[in-house]
Amino acid sequence: MKKIYKFLGLFCLTIFSFYYTEKIALIMQSKSSLMQEIVENSETNKVDSVSATIIDDTIVPGLNGLEVDKNSSFSKMKSLGVFNDYYLVYKEIEPKISLEDNKDKIIIRGNKAKKSISLIFEKENELTEYLKQNNIKANILITINNYIKSDYFELINDEVENFDALERLLNSNNSNKNICIINELNNDICLKNEKYLVKPTHKISNQSILNYKRNISSGDILLIDSGISLENLKLLLKEIQYRDLAIINLSEMISENNNGV
Repeated sequence: MKKIYKFLGLFCLTIFSFYYTEKIALIMQSKSSLMQEIVENSETNKVDSVSATIIDDTIVPGLNGLEVDKNSSFSKMKSLGVFNDYYLVYKEIEPKISLEDNKDKIIIRGNKAKKSISLIFEKENELTEYLKQNNIKANILITINNYIKSDYFELINDEVENFDALERLLNSNNSNKNICIINELNNDICLKNEKYLVKPTHKISNQSILNYKRNISSGDILLIDSGISLENLKLLLKEIQYRDLAIINLSEMISENNNGV
């Protein structure tokens, strides 16, 4: 019995020693000139979060804020021995009103601060082949019948009857972005599966492209009609480039992650 008490005593003493040593290290760290400089620069390098905008049943995603992770920043600069804001480490702060808490709302566009546009195609064809050849990102609606694994494009489940089967297929290939482009047929099943519900900002066809070019805007989510000509697609891409807007995947467009936008 005495051996047990002796063992417990040594164990408690060891735990206390570790705790005490860690506390002393943290106190010394907080008093170092490097940590004090990190603290002084933390406020000026802070980026406030932007709440999502909700109107009725629609939503425009917000943006996470950025806050300096003081301890991680200290660890990264410790070997240098001097402060360098290049090595500041940030952690993201979720906005007060977030898409993640309102996934029953319909996303109608991305956040304008991203200075980007997303493209969705109804199927793979010569248009998507042109995009791939020119390293342009896009999303493609797929069904169980036309599914082809893609390492380049983001694929979106456009099934209703075989929704679950296509989900399993996407999951098995780690290509499921959990997004639905909603319509009158799939709204219920997408809600049930807690997907991100997206309604494209515009549908671009041969008839609408000239009018849209005059109103192009950051955050737009464009559904490209399968009948659009390659010539008109090139005109659209040229206008997007002229407006200095990036073309990004839909998952990135609706994400509230802050990548320094």
